[in-house]
Parts: sequence; C-alpha cells; structure tokens
Amino acid sequence: MATIKGRPFVSLVAVALSLFLIATTAKLTMGKGKALFVSDGFYYYAYTVSLMLDRDLDFSNQYQFNRGRGNPAFAYIVPETGRPANQYGIGLGLLWLPAFAATHLVALMLKALGLPLSASGYELYYELPTYLWSFLLGLAGMYLLYRLLTELFEHRYAFWATIGIMFGTALSNYAFLHANMSHWVSAACSVAYLYAVYRVYRQPSDVHWWLISGAALGLAAMVRYQNAALGVLLVGLLWQLLREQKWRNLVVGLTAHVFAAVAIFLPQIFAWQAIYGESITNPYGSYVRWLTPNFSYIAWLYAYSPLLLLATWGFFRQFPPTVPMTFLVSVTLALLVQLYVNCALPEVGGYGVRRMTDFFPYFGVALANALRVLDELVKKQISPITTFSAVGVNWLLIAGFYLRQLLSGGRFHF
Repeated sequence: MATIKGRPFVSLVAVALSLFLIATTAKLTMGKGKALFVSDGFYYYAYTVSLMLDRDLDFSNQYQFNRGRGNPAFAYIVPETGRPANQYGIGLGLLWLPAFAATHLVALMLKALGLPLSASGYELYYELPTYLWSFLLGLAGMYLLYRLLTELFEHRYAFWATIGIMFGTALSNYAFLHANMSHWVSAACSVAYLYAVYRVYRQPSDVHWWLISGAALGLAAMVRYQNAALGVLLVGLLWQLLREQKWRNLVVGLTAHVFAAVAIFLPQIFAWQAIYGESITNPYGSYVRWLTPNFSYIAWLYAYSPLLLLATWGFFRQFPPTVPMTFLVSVTLALLVQLYVNCALPEVGGYGVRRMTDFFPYFGVALANALRVLDELVKKQISPITTFSAVGVNWLLIAGFYLRQLLSGGRFHF
C-alpha cells in the first residue's frame, strides 16, 4: 500500500526537479550576477558560512561579500556587542549546514590534491549544492503534506491538492526561483508541524509525537519567527482532552511539547545573545502594528494565488468523516492567526504577499475537500483539469511579474 501511495509522488518529484534545474540554470544566466544567495537569502546564508568556517556568529567576514547581494542597511553594527546585526532567524542556516559541510569537505580534498580552489563559501561550487539542498528540504515538506492528505482523503484528491499548492500558488515562485529565501523551507517546517500535530490528534497518549511536534514547532519558529503562532494548532486537541477529562495525557503531553519546542529553539536564543547581547529580543524592532493590521493584504493573497479561493470555499463544505472536526477547527484557527500576524506586519514586498506563502500548505486540507466536492457536484472527475488550469494561471502570473520587471528596465529581481 505504501508503494502505491508513493508512486504518484515520485512522478511529481521528477517534474519538480526538472523544473527546478531549468529555473536554476535560467537564474544563473539571467539573474543577479552569478550568486544564488541574494536578498534575504544572503543573510540566512551568512549563518551557515560563519558557523562552518569561522565557528562563530561574527559576520564581519561574510558581509564583505555583499557587493549588492543584500540590503546593506541590515548589516549595521550592534552597539552592545560591536558585531554586525542579522535580523533573520538562524534556523535556515542550520538546516543548510549538512550540504554546505559536505561541499566544504570535498573542496578541501580537491584543494589538497592541488586544485586551485578558494574556500570562502561564496563560490558557486559552494552555493549550488546548498541551494539544491534547500529545494529538497522543501520537497520533503510537500511529501509530508501528501502523506497527511492521503490519510484524510482519497489518494487522487490528496495528489491533486498537493500539486495545486506546490505548482498552483505563489509558493512555487519561492520553491523554483528563490529557494535561497526562507519561504519554501519554512512552508516545509510548517507542514512538518501540521503532520506531527495530526499524529498527536490520532494518538494523544503517545508522548513521542508530543515531543516530535514540539520540536517541529521550535524548528519552524527558528526558520521564521511568526511560525511560533502555529502553536494554536493544539487548541482543538487541548479542548478535546479537557472535555474527555484525560488529565494525564493533557499535562504530560503539553509539558513534553513545550519542553521540546523550547529546547529546539535554544540556538536562536544563543544567537541573539551573541549578536545583540540579549537572550530574548525582537531584531525587527517595534514596527509591528498589532492593533491596526492591514487586512487588505488578504485581497492580494487571492490576487496572486486565485486557487486559494477554491480552497477557502472548501472550508465551508462538508468534510468527510476521516477529517477530525477538532483538527479541522484548529487548522482554520491557525490560518486565521497567521493571516492576522502577517497583516500586522507593515511590509509585504516581493511576489505574492510572500510572508503568507509559508502557511499555504495548510490550505491543502480545504483544497482537497473542495476538489472532492466539485467532482461530486458535477458527477465527473474534473479535479485534474481544475488543478492544471490553476497551475497554468499561476505561472502566467509569475511570468508576467518578471516580464514587467525586465521590460520596465528597472531592477530585475530574478
């Protein structure tokens, strides 16, 4: 059965890798110089290089390679420590370490054999394997989404919903064109938490899944701080355990969950201490508008990813009995909280209200349901054509975005 489940996803991976290789080749020939880690990605990558090569969190060496890669305003010197700032989370830099370390080992071996290789970490032969690894991490998250959906819906709806989220929304821009930024991997971490929490819903007495889900939340928050708000996924489960008076499961499970989340988040606390001189801080400053969020950003969410309109409709249709009601309510609540948090952030630059793409996979639950309901209403299997149409529209929007940049003669951010 596992083999049958996996076969459709194998074909999806083959298509995704082919598209990624084509896009990366285009990026290297048409993009911003010959560098892959630019914009926000430059600062995430600085963690990886500094930790591996310098064994510290002083980015003085790394920022010398900026040269237009990232916004220099983010590299100011912190008065309390005398070190260059880095407002971005350390989580993505840590996740990139395995690929970077393996590449560094190969580079040192080739250098020992007499090849004239430099080892600053900013050569293309360092960046390319790490960039590929970043894409594969996101792909692993999409596999978890597919696995989760196969437990909730028929396989075909799980498959088409996964394709829809991956290829038919603005998330695909950050998967195939900007894997150096955090959004693609952050989406994978969000899915990992969603999947682990679902396992807790199914087995609330199994403390292992409480620990795993807590660890997933801590990791997701390290990659992007606002992912910490995904913790509301537990609300439905906690209510269920309270109602059923399963006090032991509630206390032991929640304690394990919080412990694991904090333990995994510790590297971020140590990083803040090293960079800013404070264990708990807000590197972005006090510009978040908690009391006056701009909810008009939600309109842009649907403008860039119209397939999410269908997914939203799916939330209002009856779900199959395989979807636990408390879990569904929690997923809906998590989406609403993320929408609020991201609308409270005053800047949503980049393509597709990019901060919101991190939680797009959560729409996958409702999208699978919407495709199922559509097939039942028309008494035909129109989910494939619906999904492919959405994918086509999505890539036309992406192509139009970059074509306008190219024709305007302005900054071609590709």
